[in-house]
Amino acid sequence: MSLKQTEEITIWAFKDGKKGHEKQIDALISELSLFKEIKVFEFNVWEKHDSNPDFIIGAGNSTHKHMLTAKAEHPTAKTIVLMKPSLRPTQWFDVAIVPDMDKYYFIKPSNVITTNGVLSKYSEEETIPGTGLIVIGGKSRHYHFRKKVLTQQIEWLLNEVYKDYQWKITTSPRSPNLDMPKHPGNAEFFSWKDTPEDWLSDQMKKSEITFLTPESVSVLYEGLSTKTNVYVFHHEHHTDDQYGSKRKTKVTRNIDKLKKQGHIGFIDSKRHMLSRSIKSADLIHPNHDVLLCEVKKVVKKLLELP
Repeated sequence: MSLKQTEEITIWAFKDGKKGHEKQIDALISELSLFKEIKVFEFNVWEKHDSNPDFIIGAGNSTHKHMLTAKAEHPTAKTIVLMKPSLRPTQWFDVAIVPDMDKYYFIKPSNVITTNGVLSKYSEEETIPGTGLIVIGGKSRHYHFRKKVLTQQIEWLLNEVYKDYQWKITTSPRSPNLDMPKHPGNAEFFSWKDTPEDWLSDQMKKSEITFLTPESVSVLYEGLSTKTNVYVFHHEHHTDDQYGSKRKTKVTRNIDKLKKQGHIGFIDSKRHMLSRSIKSADLIHPNHDVLLCEVKKVVKKLLELP
């Protein structure tokens, strides 16, 4: 009997404390709850429990060993790993939900469900005209994070391009200390430490436009799963050698692909030589409406499992 025929599903969710990972798990569980009565038990590590799971879900390498221990105790449960495991073979899990930016260079295992980006909750809520959201990330191995260059881009948006919009600016746990950009009274600043858990998601659903730093993959796909128009700031690539070759990672390649496809807008800025000041900036708008509902596709496949 497939899970589609059962009325109630018990889920064990292993979480590693990383917000991006946990949002993916929550999106999957939320969508499952639209079809089934569910019981959810959350764990950080493996521990004995008196329930019998149907699904054992986890995201992040530190959760994998606990998921596999739980599977050994409950062999009929289905292990569902989100994102491509880097330390263990994908085939050790029953199902792997893997974003298309994670490549399998030989043969893709048969237990992989490929998604367009990482899983996110989706929303068809209409946005509020004349509103904008700015989400500031931080340092990464994908791009340089230059505070002065980013601040100049933000001030260009607030004071020139979208001076008639009302803006909300927020940070993330990776953000450095950043002074409030100069603006004509059209922006409010919110520290991630002082906002409720769902504040960012709620603001994104309502905002006509959302600008974010390009390493913020989870936030980007959350935006593409709503009706907000998503843009990324211009961050320079790290270089890999003395000749200035741009470092290519799965994140930088994916951002370049989304730009080329017109799914996201972006700022294209140029700096003065040997300076951290911007010489010029152009704004490229997205030219395709995107409303991703990847989690729908995933849940449909999961409910067909025997």
